[in-house]
Amino acid sequence: MCAALKRCAYRHKGKIMENTNIVTTEQQAPNTISASNAIFNVQALGQLTAFANLMADSQVTVPAHLAGKPADCMAIVMQAMQWGMNPYAVAQKTHLVNGVLGYEAQLVNAVIASSSAIHGRFHYRYGGDWERCTRTQEITRDKNGK
Repeated sequence: MCAALKRCAYRHKGKIMENTNIVTTEQQAPNTISASNAIFNVQALGQLTAFANLMADSQVTVPAHLAGKPADCMAIVMQAMQWGMNPYAVAQKTHLVNGVLGYEAQLVNAVIASSSAIHGRFHYRYGGDWERCTRTQEITRDKNGK
C-alpha cells in the first residue's frame, strides 16, 4: 500500500487549523511469469526471444560460447528467470565441456544460497594435511589420453 498525505487548512475562531488525512491507494503487483509458462504465452515468448537475440548480439558481456547463438542465450535467459537472477551474470558463469553447458560452482553456490533450500549461509571446513591442500600439480596427458 502506498500512503499519500493530504493536507487541508481551514480557519476556526480566527486561527488557521490544519487537518492531516492519510489517503491510501492500492498498488498493483508487477506482472510476473515463470520461465516454464513463458513459452506458452505468445507475448512473453516474443519478449524473451527479443531479449535472447539482444544478448546473442553482445560481444563483450557474454562468453564466446554464447555470442551469436540466440537459442543458447534463450536457455540462459529462461534459467536465469527461474533462479531470479540476472541473465548476463548467469551467462558469465557458464562454460562448455564436450559440448555440454556447465555452471561454475560459484553460480551454483549463489543459486542454493538465495533459494529457500538452506537457511543462513554456507560454512566450510577443511580437513587433511594442509601441505596437500596448498600444493598444485600439473597433470599432463600423453596422446592416448593417459
